[in-house]
Amino acid sequence: MRWLKGEAARARNNERAALFASAVGQPRHLLDSVRRGLILVILVAIMPIATAAMLQGVLQLRRSSEEAQHKLQQGAIVAAAGQDNIFTSAENVLQALKNVPQVTSGGSDCQALLYGATLSLPFASNVAMVGRNGIVRCSALPSPSPNVSQRPWWREAIREKGFSLSGRIVSPVTRGEILPATLPLFDADGELSGALSVAIDGVWLDNLLKREVPLSSGVVAVIDRYGQEIVSNAPTISRVLFKDKDLRRQLDRLGEEQDDTGQTWSYAVATLDRYGLVVAFAQPTDQLFQWTAFHVAVSFILPVCMVIFTIVAIWLATDRMVLQWLLYLRRVTAVYAQGHYGFRPSRMDQAPSEFRVLGNAIEEMAQAIRERDGRLREGLAEKTALVREIHHRIKNSLQIVVSLMSLYGSGIANEKDRRRFDQLRTRVNTLAVVHRVLYEANEGSEVRSRELLRELGSLLEVALDRNVLVLVEAEDVPLPTDYAVPLALLLTEIMMVVAAGESTGPGRVVVTCAQEGNEVALVLDISRPLGGALEETEAPLAHGFARQLGGVLSTRDEGGHALAELRFKLRPKAS
Repeated sequence: MRWLKGEAARARNNERAALFASAVGQPRHLLDSVRRGLILVILVAIMPIATAAMLQGVLQLRRSSEEAQHKLQQGAIVAAAGQDNIFTSAENVLQALKNVPQVTSGGSDCQALLYGATLSLPFASNVAMVGRNGIVRCSALPSPSPNVSQRPWWREAIREKGFSLSGRIVSPVTRGEILPATLPLFDADGELSGALSVAIDGVWLDNLLKREVPLSSGVVAVIDRYGQEIVSNAPTISRVLFKDKDLRRQLDRLGEEQDDTGQTWSYAVATLDRYGLVVAFAQPTDQLFQWTAFHVAVSFILPVCMVIFTIVAIWLATDRMVLQWLLYLRRVTAVYAQGHYGFRPSRMDQAPSEFRVLGNAIEEMAQAIRERDGRLREGLAEKTALVREIHHRIKNSLQIVVSLMSLYGSGIANEKDRRRFDQLRTRVNTLAVVHRVLYEANEGSEVRSRELLRELGSLLEVALDRNVLVLVEAEDVPLPTDYAVPLALLLTEIMMVVAAGESTGPGRVVVTCAQEGNEVALVLDISRPLGGALEETEAPLAHGFARQLGGVLSTRDEGGHALAELRFKLRPKAS
């Protein structure tokens, strides 16, 4: 059963392919197809929805970028809050110390006071009072090199008018990384009189930042105005991400970089304007846009899938709901075209309502054609019967005429007159034979040349005065019925000319008839020469019948034979 269903499906597919491969089934333009038209209309209908979905994905991606930038900037500000508090505390301590005369003058209590300030600051490793010439006057911890005038951080600090931070250096006192924070001091005339400096422990700052912002939350780095990193919770990664970058240009946009492992990080930058510092906060891009990429992908993939599914659905639905019923109706009309009007399209009960209406209309049309065809057949049969009856009565009437002519002709004493009377009787008898052939013909509008010529040959062999043998070697060419009478009379005239000639023995005539394209060639091969007996002046009736057929009668003698040939065209059959 499965094999039979597969064969039926393949047959339908082959029929469908043959139908649409034909000239009639070829689309004349793009929309000259139900399937293409439906697909195009549906695509135009869903295109605004698909476009809106894709636009929503683009807007969502932009919004997610803005949200990510804002999130990272807020994270940077929050992460730098602790550092900012440390720097503020350091500044406040220095501001307090500058008001202590024992400290600014470098007196005997200066070291003790600075040492006490250092103990009160957990992030400070040393506090020192430096003179205007860069010589350390006093320090919480003894300094092995009291002259700092050539140090870059000192030169940078005395150029400032207020509290300033310098980049990380290695302290000659503690041998650890520190962050020098300096507060310049000025006399009443506004001249530099010295500076207070606190060494902020860089490791302590890093550990504080690591506690506040673990690496799992992101990478945070505090960078000075010269692009030097001063604090970071992951120095190895931050130096790769932010090295040699002007981060101030990234203040209003989201940046992206890769680390040594190839992982992509997105970062944003915030400023600590009070100290000229910037804070960069970075998170892995895939972690930051984990659901955004999925949502954006869905916004683009969903319309594409919708279009593909729509095309497939329309393709299958058109085939299932439209094309198969069109093919079925085509087969039904082919059955009706063969004359099987009693066929009922039973499968149309399963078709959609529109096709059921169309199938019912086709069935009603076939029933109407069947009834009209029946009436036409009855009328044609009646007409054919009437025509056959007419031919039969004409034949009977002509036979009566022939009988009367035979009765009265026997009393004619003049030999020449009796011969003319016999020729007239032969012509009338020829007409009777033609009508008998027409009466016996199966097709009322045609007569077969072989049957007609054989009947005439038999008649003329008996009717002629002399012994003439007529052999018919004709093809069975269908001739219109109105060709039968002039053709029979033409043959009769030629045979009477042959019989009227002088001959010492029996004559022989071979009649051939063949169709060559749309022409019919009638050739009579006569066993003796005729001279000019068949010229138009001698046999005007024969040439007149030839012209009635639309041809020209030609004769010629060849040795001891004569050939009479007639060619005439057949009228094309009415379609």
